Amino acid sequence: MLSARDVEEALKERLLRGAYPRGGALPSVRALAAELGTSPSTVGRAVQELARQGWVTATSRRGAVVRRDLPTGETGVRDAEAAIRRLAVRWRLVGGDRLEFQELVVRVADEVFQPAPRTVFLECNPVDLQRGLEQVQAEVRVPVEPLLLEVAAAVPDRLRDASILLTPYFHLAEARQLAPDGAEVVPLTFIASSEAMKVLIELPVDTLVGVLAVDARRRRLLEAIVQQYSVAAVRGVILDDLDGAAGLVEAADLVLVTNAAEVPEHLVARVRRLLRVSWALEPGSLGSWPVGGSDRPRHEVDLR
Repeated sequence: MLSARDVEEALKERLLRGAYPRGGALPSVRALAAELGTSPSTVGRAVQELARQGWVTATSRRGAVVRRDLPTGETGVRDAEAAIRRLAVRWRLVGGDRLEFQELVVRVADEVFQPAPRTVFLECNPVDLQRGLEQVQAEVRVPVEPLLLEVAAAVPDRLRDASILLTPYFHLAEARQLAPDGAEVVPLTFIASSEAMKVLIELPVDTLVGVLAVDARRRRLLEAIVQQYSVAAVRGVILDDLDGAAGLVEAADLVLVTNAAEVPEHLVARVRRLLRVSWALEPGSLGSWPVGGSDRPRHEVDLR
């Protein structure tokens, strides 16, 4: 489960790159919680902190609205500088001297920026693993290895020498548990593909969308996506509930599932219309670090 600080940083990063337009409302707390795989209360605390810092304004009718005058100077470089400054102050308070701190920073930098870090992309099912890998690999300059989460959990040695783990926000907690000591876990934002969104947007108002999910988290995620892009009604059921799943299939005009869901053939045969949600890496979700004198596109990230 993500912490409120994790959610706060994720939302700040999106605000800085314009994922949510200034003057527009943030997605609802429930929608963000479903997308990030955490609780609405955690998202609520993060949004309250963003309001306190001047990133959003809380309103009674529209929820949290993005400020038109976002705090200035909040770039990746300034965030990194502030983090280093805090560490330097702590170091000095406990009696460390300047040379020792410089040596420590250099040693850590040498470890992180080694010539060939092993970078692994983690996902929960083969379809999203392959599609996600292709999108991630198009954004970075180092080779990225694909690995299923269940394989990583069953055979921990597969991650033993990994330096960087990339994974969707939805799986961040799982990736952190699997990460070897010293590895950096980088969460990525994946959103419903444009094809899936187009289908949902065009649904008539009297449509009933049925969500079949492998667990409660994915059910909440799909329900939130439907509510965000469609005026249709939505009802969700966990696949383990066989009677509930059968009843939902009979009633629903459209059944929505993720690629992680293995829907029994007898249910597939009775579905009026089945939509498997594919995921797209949100543009810029890998972030960027402004580098003086560099003219490379900001969406490119060098992880070397």
